[in-house]
Amino acid sequence: MEKEMPTIFSAKRTSFVRTSVIREILKLTVENSDMLSFAGGLPNPDLLPKDILSSVMESVVRDHSNTALQYGDSSGYEALRMQIAEKLTDVSWVSLNSISITHGSQQGLDILGKMFMDSDTNVLLEDPVYLGALQAFSPYQPKFFSVPMETDGPNLYLLEEILTQNKIHIFYANPSYQNPSTYTWSLEKRKQIASLLDEKEVILFEDEAYRYLDFEGKLYPSVSSFRERRDLTFVLGSFSKILSPGFRLGWTVVPKVYRNLFTAVKQGNDLNSNQFSQVVVSKLLDFMDWNGHLRSIQTFYAEKKEILVSLLKEYIPEAKFSRPEGGMFLWVEYPKVSQKELMEGCLASGVAMVPGSEFSPANRSSSNFRMNFSFLGNDEMEEGVKRIAKVYRDINT
Repeated sequence: MEKEMPTIFSAKRTSFVRTSVIREILKLTVENSDMLSFAGGLPNPDLLPKDILSSVMESVVRDHSNTALQYGDSSGYEALRMQIAEKLTDVSWVSLNSISITHGSQQGLDILGKMFMDSDTNVLLEDPVYLGALQAFSPYQPKFFSVPMETDGPNLYLLEEILTQNKIHIFYANPSYQNPSTYTWSLEKRKQIASLLDEKEVILFEDEAYRYLDFEGKLYPSVSSFRERRDLTFVLGSFSKILSPGFRLGWTVVPKVYRNLFTAVKQGNDLNSNQFSQVVVSKLLDFMDWNGHLRSIQTFYAEKKEILVSLLKEYIPEAKFSRPEGGMFLWVEYPKVSQKELMEGCLASGVAMVPGSEFSPANRSSSNFRMNFSFLGNDEMEEGVKRIAKVYRDINT
């Protein structure tokens, strides 16, 4: 795909900015209405009850316009911060003042990168890793280390070896239904790694964007909830996957020692997050059956996952993947084909997936592709898998 090169007037750090092939693929799907896309991490828009949303938005405009249509606190709308502290976090030290509302969890990653990273910073990542984290951190030019993922979390032997042999300053992790691998850290690994990070005095950026998407409604305790060093612990969350990405709202739990700095950096970014969206989401949380809403999402995604699993088994039995406990993706290995050839053939046939190399901290080649199952209709999903199967067969004949 075509890439723009920085000009001589660009800051040097722009040469370290990673492009997002996901956004490029989504652009193709917009330009070509016949393109069937497994590429984006798109929540299903039909899962947000439109009648409640319409009623809430009307009441916000009618009764709360003085607040909703004005600038707000840089840390976020107080009522929403309190709701997050009470309903959506599990660290014992959380409070109203420890919550900062961000434009999605992505802005939280960028702020943390700006606060902590430069060329002298050693950052440990999971491999594979969420592409958005690489995009957020790369401009600050840290040195990246990576630890291989197993189905129940990072390889503990290699993790301890990395932390022992190197001074790691920050560990970015996505422990629940990881994007892209879908792997979920076991309870035992969460406890062991929390203790290890305390011992080595490593800052943890824990990204819990998918925490509430367990297919059975299970809720794993955060890694941060087991840490003694609360001053070295940040937790990021998002409303994008549990309400709608259109609100562009997330949050970061910030230790007391860093709250003023986090707020100051955020003010330089946007002054304050979308105030109207914050008031609407707060009122939604007041009026919705929140637990019922989460269960409807979890049940729907569990059914969609099973459909994609059965389609792959029927049409491409050679494909390899583990069954995730939750989330929105399958991490699928297509053996005996090159990633580039399969990718190009699929796009030419009107179907899109995200190549696994995009999620590698070291840009390593991969035979894996990330496939989203939450957005396409069932018939579209079947047609998409058929197209992939034809490309795969053509390459292997």
